[in-house]
Amino acid sequence: MKRLRRGFGGVLSAVTAFVAVFLFWSRHVPFTVAEADRAPPGLRAPTDLLDGGVTLRFLGVSGYEVSDGVTTVLLDPTPTRPPPLALLLPLDPDEALGAKECPKADLILVNHTHYDHALDVPAIAKRTGALVAGSQNTVNLARSRGVPEAKTRVVKAGERFTVGTFTIDVGRSRHTRIAGLSEPMSGPLPVEAGRLWFWQYTLDETLFFRLEANGTSIWWHPTSTWADGELPPTAPPAGTLIVGVTGEAQTVDKARGLLSATRPKFVLPTHYDNFFQPWEKGLGLMPGLDLPAARAAFAAVDAGTTWVVLDQGERIVLPPDAPRD
Repeated sequence: MKRLRRGFGGVLSAVTAFVAVFLFWSRHVPFTVAEADRAPPGLRAPTDLLDGGVTLRFLGVSGYEVSDGVTTVLLDPTPTRPPPLALLLPLDPDEALGAKECPKADLILVNHTHYDHALDVPAIAKRTGALVAGSQNTVNLARSRGVPEAKTRVVKAGERFTVGTFTIDVGRSRHTRIAGLSEPMSGPLPVEAGRLWFWQYTLDETLFFRLEANGTSIWWHPTSTWADGELPPTAPPAGTLIVGVTGEAQTVDKARGLLSATRPKFVLPTHYDNFFQPWEKGLGLMPGLDLPAARAAFAAVDAGTTWVVLDQGERIVLPPDAPRD
C-alpha cells in the first residue's frame, strides 16, 4: 500500500509539475512588432484595387483573409484560441468571434486539421456558404459539423483549380516536428466525428497553396519545413511568400530552397503568435521563438526581399507582381 501511495504521489507530482511548466511557458507576454519589421507605408495605404492587387489581413496563427474586392479567400481562419486550461475539455469554436473577424468568405483553404488551424472552419463555412478545400480530414471535419458535401473539395498536390476570381495551386509539405515526431497527432478523422478533444483534431496531409488574383500572387507555406522537390522547377513564382517560423528553426538552407522556388518580393513570417492565449489579449510571441534569427536566415539568401511582420488583425495591400526577368 505504501508503494502504491508513493507511486501515485510521484505521478501526481509529475503531472502537477508538467501543468505548472506548461502554464508558465504558454503565458501571455505582449509583443509589439518592431518598426523595422512593419509593412512599408505603401502596403498600408488604402486603395480601391482598381489597378490590381489584393488585401491581406492577419487572423492569427497561420490565418489570413485575402480579397481582390470580388472574391474572398480565408486561409486557416482561427480566431478561437482556447487558453491552456480549456484544452482539458473538448473544444468548441467561438462562433460570435468567428462572425466578427471572418464576416464573409467564398473559399476556405486549410493547411492541416490540427485545432489551431481548423477549429473555426466548419462554423465559418456554414455561415458564409464558402467552399472548404483541403485534405480528406479537412473535408470530413467540415461535413461532420453540417457543411454540405457540395461545399467541400478534397485537393491534392499538383492540382490547380479556380474559385471566383482566384486561381489556386496545391503543394504538399510535412508538419513541423514536435517532441521528435514529424507527423504529431495524425490519423483519420471520421466524417461522423462529434465534439473533439484537441488531440483528436488529427492531420492526414499538410498542404500549402499558391493563390493568384488581380495580378497578385501569394505562396502560403505556413509550416517551418522545406524539402527539395516540394515545388518543381516549373512551379510559378509569387510576389509574396508567407512562411511558418514556429516548430523548427528556419535555416539558411531552407530559406534558400523556399526563395529559389517562389522568388518573392515580400516575405511574411507566420505562426509566430501565441495561440495558447485568447484573441482578445492581443499579439503575443510564441514562447522561445527567435523571430530575428528567422529574418536573418532569409536576408542571408536575398537581402532584396522585404520582411513584413503583421500585427493581429492588421490589413495590408499587396500590389500586383512586378515584371520578372
